[in-house]
Amino acid sequence: MESKDIKDGKDTVQPLTIWHEFDGQGDTSIEVLEQLCRTYTAESGTPVVPEVMNITVLTARLQQVKASGHGPQMALVPADMAGYGEAALYSEIPEKFWAMSGLSDPEIIRSMRSGGRQYGIPVLQGNHLVLYCNTDIYPEAPSAWEAIEERAAQLVTDAVLPVAADLADPYCFIPFLTAFGGWPVKDGEPDLSTPEMEAALRFVQRQIEQGVLGNLHGPTELLDRFIAGEIGAIISGEWIFNYLDLHMRDKLLVGALPPIHGKAAVSMASSIGLVFPNQSLETEQADRLLDFAAYLLSERSQRQWAERVQRIPVHSRVLPGVKAAASPVRASLISCLETARNMPIEPVMRSVWEAMTAGLRDLTTEDAAELAALMQEHVKTNVQTTL
Repeated sequence: MESKDIKDGKDTVQPLTIWHEFDGQGDTSIEVLEQLCRTYTAESGTPVVPEVMNITVLTARLQQVKASGHGPQMALVPADMAGYGEAALYSEIPEKFWAMSGLSDPEIIRSMRSGGRQYGIPVLQGNHLVLYCNTDIYPEAPSAWEAIEERAAQLVTDAVLPVAADLADPYCFIPFLTAFGGWPVKDGEPDLSTPEMEAALRFVQRQIEQGVLGNLHGPTELLDRFIAGEIGAIISGEWIFNYLDLHMRDKLLVGALPPIHGKAAVSMASSIGLVFPNQSLETEQADRLLDFAAYLLSERSQRQWAERVQRIPVHSRVLPGVKAAASPVRASLISCLETARNMPIEPVMRSVWEAMTAGLRDLTTEDAAELAALMQEHVKTNVQTTL
């Protein structure tokens, strides 16, 4: 979307553009972001124009900022994209900002720090995976993967898929990897061709072959079939809770990811926040940009995220009220964040995600050891071009 200057009396007010990836039918967060941009524009006289794109496009476009010299003034991104500081030419957040914001938790603030540099301002937290269950099929959330396996044969006979996930998305594969003791990064370097990765891949392949686990496209088929009652449970993100709640109501149950062979299946978690590409905080627009950031962290704005689309705010005075007023299902969703592990905020993560995506593309057709080796080879080949 091209920005056009807007006349305000005798002055020309240049719009501020913000890229984001609240796309897909399950991500209702776009509704609040667009409303906040409209309200801020009306109240401040500074137009803020949101531009939506999918995560792949957003990643590629941010990585091209340094080379092209073009980019938005802001982007609202998952925390790991704070690691794109060099390629996207992010401005560092000035220390003075925190005094004018509603954010004081040092751990949340650090969630968008990369290489010792504060490249982002967290706006939301969570972004973790949980087990969503249909109460008609699972009156209680399965406490272990073995409980899903025990019911699988009967559910398949009844034309119900026991559990499903979008396994082409490497973020959704992480809990299987952690259940087998793996993690995609070690000492700041990709760590993909490991016995743990092979074991996780073999387990998932076996579960798919046995009809226990389905591999479905997350934003469409996975959600549609779950809502229709064709899937008993899905592994998906905190960000779609509001959408599922609106469509399923009393039929929706949220549980922790079930352990596998007694080992915890740990999801990643992250904040979502503002970054400032193309050194935008070093321009004459810096004060307006930081004012908009403070607006997103205000109690009023944070309550909109929490109340309208049921996201998890970062404001220290808003979150306790959200927890106190939460339904049992939503309270379970929030509590699952406590057992998640923070996503690595390192430039190398882009190569890790791309390598895992390349391997998972052939999940059902290739040997697990070959897939793990393919991932590691892919990351070796491409890591230098993505830093």
